[in-house]
Amino acid sequence: MLRAFSERDLLGKELNKSNVWKRIFTSRSVTLTLHLPNDIFLRANVICDDICEITEERFKLNNLVELLWKDFLDEVRRKQDVKALYKLLLDYDRGTPNVRLSKYNEESIDEVPLYPIRKNLVDHTEYVFCRLDRKDVLRGEVMLSDISKLYPQHPFHFERVLEILFIDFVSKYERGEAVNIIV
Repeated sequence: MLRAFSERDLLGKELNKSNVWKRIFTSRSVTLTLHLPNDIFLRANVICDDICEITEERFKLNNLVELLWKDFLDEVRRKQDVKALYKLLLDYDRGTPNVRLSKYNEESIDEVPLYPIRKNLVDHTEYVFCRLDRKDVLRGEVMLSDISKLYPQHPFHFERVLEILFIDFVSKYERGEAVNIIV
């Protein structure tokens, strides 16, 4: 049995679909829940407001998540290196606060970090509901499934990858390391 690589488990559902009607009436978008530290959430909202003022167009957190994912996916497609991707995700994960660590203490959770975690738990989090194209989420799950062929016990799921990308970006922006983001 294939493990789930997101809370929605699109890959598992796709592989188990036998009914043509289920394929036809499947939604084109998926709602995901991200857990973000309060300070990152606040800073991201300020970034989105700044983008709105400069571009005079609506720009929400969902738009930022989508752009970060598409940018990351483009990089993954260009390199096509599963080992380098896994190392990159581990490096990013070690460098960002993990707001889901409390879940690792639950007995029912399958995801256990492969490396020692020396991070403080984030006490105050915000839940961000974002809507992404189903095909983008499925692509992320396939990517994580590819990683699991080399690293079967990897601790990643799609929502955590989005959280890592989001937190890393906002942190870099805050330090002045993310330049030219508004074109």
